[in-house]
Amino acid sequence: MIARHIGGLIVGLALSMTATAQTLTIQESIITDFRPVVGRIEASDTAMARSRLQGVITQLSIDEGQTVKAGEVLAFVADDTIAPQINALQSRVDGLTAQMTQQEEDLARASKLLADGFYPKARFEQEKAALDVVKANRASAEEERRSLIARRAEGYVRAPVDSRVTDVLVVEGSVVSPGQVVANLATLDGLVRLSLPERHLNFLAEGGEVSLRLPARDNDVRTARIEKIYPALRDGAVVADAVVDGGLNALVGERADVLAPVGDRRAIILPQEYVTTRYGVDFVRVKVGDRFFEAPVVLAEPLVSNGVFEVLSGLRPGDVVTLPGAENS
Repeated sequence: MIARHIGGLIVGLALSMTATAQTLTIQESIITDFRPVVGRIEASDTAMARSRLQGVITQLSIDEGQTVKAGEVLAFVADDTIAPQINALQSRVDGLTAQMTQQEEDLARASKLLADGFYPKARFEQEKAALDVVKANRASAEEERRSLIARRAEGYVRAPVDSRVTDVLVVEGSVVSPGQVVANLATLDGLVRLSLPERHLNFLAEGGEVSLRLPARDNDVRTARIEKIYPALRDGAVVADAVVDGGLNALVGERADVLAPVGDRRAIILPQEYVTTRYGVDFVRVKVGDRFFEAPVVLAEPLVSNGVFEVLSGLRPGDVVTLPGAENS
């Protein structure tokens, strides 16, 4: 099936207004025929949320189709070996802190005795060096504890960008390994990626516009602007990024008919407000002499430009038509 579209400047459709009715003088126009090319809508970019720890999924807060923000927690991986290590290091830090406090007090008393000449200087220096060792050990234990706390925080699996969840590969309670994929995401950056057969490359150009028809959405027709054409074919298909006017909330992998131009021709077009339909027959009020009469017409399917029909028969250039319900002048 070939779709049709008004190409460039319309040659006809001369409008004239009277005191009682709006009339239209029929003239031929230039239209472009389009042939639908089956393509696929893909996400412009995909991302994978991976686990950085080996452990058990104790929290899973996403589901397929859910929209997530950058940094949002998708899941939590618990490593049962980290908490005991943190507790052991905390006990070690507490013990070294108590030992350091005691040695500082002893060193303060020894300092007074050393000043009065009642304490050996060599022993004082030895105790001062021992205190420095305890302080260094305590600082090392604190750093190791902070490192383990940071490692435990790596159990939070977060969304890298604003995206939509396309696939969740684990369930709560699953055992995962480092690097294992928890969920697949499709980015939400206003772009759609089209995949078209290679033979239709000639009508694609960066900055150009194409029309998309969505069979799964009542054949809704949308206009898209090509932002980028990728230099490499993928499985024999041309891949291009496009921005759809008004955005497009489509499924990843959804079929889309990309309307490829196949040629221009002359035809009679008519706005749909001039047409009435009764019992399956289309009528247009045509001027004959000084009066308007309803005449049956044969119309093609609506053009890509919404609200316009192509007239196959029943009208000819020069005919004057008026809106339904207008009074005869």
